[in-house]
Amino acid sequence: MASSSSQISPPNPEYQHFVPQFMLRNFAHKYLGPQRTKKGKKNKKDTLFRGELIVNNVNLRANPITIQETKVARIFGQYDMYEDTAQPTAQQREIETMLGKLESHTSTIFRKIVKAFEAGDPNVWVTREERNSIRKFLFILKYRGSTFHQRFHHTGSGEYNFNDKARLEEYMEKNNFKRPLDVWFHGLKTIINLKMDTENWRAELVEKMYRDDAMWFLMHSEMMYLAICTPSDPEAEFILTDNSYNVFEGPNTVAKNPVTGKFRDTGWTSYHEFAPLSPKLMIVLRSSLLPVPEEDSNPEIKAWRDARRKEAVDDFYGGPVESNLADLPINKARNNYSQVVNGRIQQLPGEDGTLLKSHKFCFSFFPVGTEHVNKINHILFDNAHRCTSIVFGSKETFLRTLEWYMTCPPILGKLLVGDSAESRRKLLTNLAALMKSLGSTKEAVWEDGETLPNFNEIKDIERALGKGLTEWMLSAKKELQQSPEPPTGPKYAYLLLGGSDETFLEDMDQARLMLKKRIKIDVHSQGQPEEIRGKIREDLIEEYLTYPPRRVLLFAKRVRFMVLGSDEEGNFKAEMARQAGQAEDPEDIVAQALHDKMTTKKINRLVYKTTMNGIDQAKDPIPEGEFWATPAPSLEGILRLEVIRKVVFGIPGFLKECGIPEVEQLALSQEQRIRQHGLSRVKGLPYGFLPEGEKMELLTRIMVKPKFREALAGSISAGLLRKLEDAFFKTSYPTPPMVPPI
Repeated sequence: MASSSSQISPPNPEYQHFVPQFMLRNFAHKYLGPQRTKKGKKNKKDTLFRGELIVNNVNLRANPITIQETKVARIFGQYDMYEDTAQPTAQQREIETMLGKLESHTSTIFRKIVKAFEAGDPNVWVTREERNSIRKFLFILKYRGSTFHQRFHHTGSGEYNFNDKARLEEYMEKNNFKRPLDVWFHGLKTIINLKMDTENWRAELVEKMYRDDAMWFLMHSEMMYLAICTPSDPEAEFILTDNSYNVFEGPNTVAKNPVTGKFRDTGWTSYHEFAPLSPKLMIVLRSSLLPVPEEDSNPEIKAWRDARRKEAVDDFYGGPVESNLADLPINKARNNYSQVVNGRIQQLPGEDGTLLKSHKFCFSFFPVGTEHVNKINHILFDNAHRCTSIVFGSKETFLRTLEWYMTCPPILGKLLVGDSAESRRKLLTNLAALMKSLGSTKEAVWEDGETLPNFNEIKDIERALGKGLTEWMLSAKKELQQSPEPPTGPKYAYLLLGGSDETFLEDMDQARLMLKKRIKIDVHSQGQPEEIRGKIREDLIEEYLTYPPRRVLLFAKRVRFMVLGSDEEGNFKAEMARQAGQAEDPEDIVAQALHDKMTTKKINRLVYKTTMNGIDQAKDPIPEGEFWATPAPSLEGILRLEVIRKVVFGIPGFLKECGIPEVEQLALSQEQRIRQHGLSRVKGLPYGFLPEGEKMELLTRIMVKPKFREALAGSISAGLLRKLEDAFFKTSYPTPPMVPPI
């Protein structure tokens, strides 16, 4: 007897593309092989029939790798890739449906571009809405691809193994997501549904989506511009790989963890990203860090760009790093609301800078030489060790492209280092064999990282430095245990915060990564509303303040050294050693005196704020006599007052929230005493025009300072307590040098 309640059967496995079929068709041709009958065949998915669309490709999973023809419907995808099994059966393929609708809309725009090119037009015009759709879709191609699928495809956060793990887990807990996969699905839905024509779309995106990935989208769509390239040589062509939309051109660094022996990326900067449309068309995204002549003729814009470049590249890598595609002959799209006059951009009459739907953009088809085509293909080849296939147009052109890549000097890539060295070696070995099988007589070359001329020397230096630093910290640990009087200096502060010779190298590495992350979010959020940028900075620092205090101390010292000195690794470590036994920075004194008297987050906050205040005071030193004097009523005086207010009030906050229990209680009692006396009756405070809240804070500090040592006596040695008082009231919570008036 049939059940009265209907049951929905689980859906059959479905092959879901991460490279849309409408884009694959641009690389396709019709199968012209033997005619096959479709009768009597139950499984025809992989059988080729005359007239079907197929693509030439290198099957990287075959052994040996081979060139073959594959149906457009059966390449660059996997079964049930976007199926959300946590949802009811009827909703499990919701994302695939949403992607299908997005592709249907976007395919008309891309078809418009391809048709214009095939018609011989020098350019193509698109509306603002169409351009935004292209921007969004190109990020979706990145975000929906195999690289992000591998990143998120886990049933629990414990399996997630990327450097944002702590942030992801916090986000999952806050939003009740059970799997990293749920975060990915939610991100895909958020971007697909995103309307980029509203005033607050950026803030809404950051609010709704996992912040790290939302910022990635904003950087991709706002800090890069689109250009379309085509080979000037009719015999040259672009290739297409699984991860074409995920690779970039630009500097990156890899470091080896001295404890685990594992390699990992420690920093990267994207100058160019790529989106192959066909063998003859490539969309290139170029970073706004690179020059734009018609914009840079404006000195203010050039200064802004130079400053961003310094932050993102020079400071990050220790000096300028040029793009290998810096001379790629592309420009920003022109539009119908501005013009270039004498090398500078000017608004057309009637335009006031408002972004309108009626605005259009003209994208030229920039002809690029074979050298640039080869360089772009080189980047795609170099990252194909993670791929299943390499799709191409003609076999003859592919052989020339492959031969160039395999035989060119390993200057642009083909360097075997890091944890991917073996997979890269396997790919290069297989491609070399394929090249020979296709008739080439040339010899393949690549560079094994273990045989670089100075690599062994570098490793020896790193080992010696690591051993020396470990021994240095071990000796400090013994001295701390044996000395009758607590020794002073940054290494002892680190030890008192829970560090050891066993954790030091790892903490140094983590502090360096923390600083690089802090720099990157500032660079990537350029151009966003300041409230969003400020919130992003605050959120990141709040996350850092949950880390082990010893690590936060090293991070804070890296910031100090970067701003006031140089952040080169050797210099930082040398400076750490130089400071041993000498006058400590204020944050060292705070750490040594209060390491066992505050909670993790509170000691971290005080150490961090003390460091930031110390940096600001050192950057713009003002003699104490002038510091507390009311600035002159001039522009210079106003600017100086803003600096002073930031140092005195902005960074420290309220003394009653400093995190030291005894001092917080003392501040509250003194504040109550001031209220009873009457703040208006107090005379002689600096900056008499301050708001009442800031006057109350200054007076509270003045009242607490004489009682500070008494409140902490017995728990901190007398000598260290005197140092703490000096650092606390000069740097952590700057206080006027005056006798309490009450």
